[in-house]
Amino acid sequence: MKNTTIRPWSPETRLDTLGFEFLDVILRERFLLPPAELKKIGENVPATLGEVSRLSGMPYEEIYNVIDECLDLGRDIWTDIKDLGEAAGVEGTIIVDMRPDVSFESEPLHESARLFHMQNPSTLLPFLRTCSRVLVISNSEEHAWSAAMALRKMSINAFLPRLP
Repeated sequence: MKNTTIRPWSPETRLDTLGFEFLDVILRERFLLPPAELKKIGENVPATLGEVSRLSGMPYEEIYNVIDECLDLGRDIWTDIKDLGEAAGVEGTIIVDMRPDVSFESEPLHESARLFHMQNPSTLLPFLRTCSRVLVISNSEEHAWSAAMALRKMSINAFLPRLP
């Protein structure tokens, strides 16, 4: 079903006005326009929605739908946490270490975290859907944000912990 919402954007809308903290992730993962690789081949990194359309070949409506979805999924994704260990003890809360490069020898980033990629995701995802809060950590905020957004897209209450 197409979104018929009137959006405040046009092809001239600058990407840096959309309010995304990790715009490079969206360009790379949602539009298949990785900024670092574009620069390597001498292509400019898109700065407007029109440039995203030109480089990706996607029609504006599809680009607008992706932007809408990212804005919706990213709403209230950060949650203030005083202590991860204490947060892990709250019923319905789980901490998942979403680093993609873990092995059986890897220690979790936090002692209370489960190593997501060391579990069978098809069995872990239904469990995560029952949790009231899934705190996502990774080796970078950018990767944690990407992982939390992916989990949210799968109807999981994922959040990024913001520690003092």
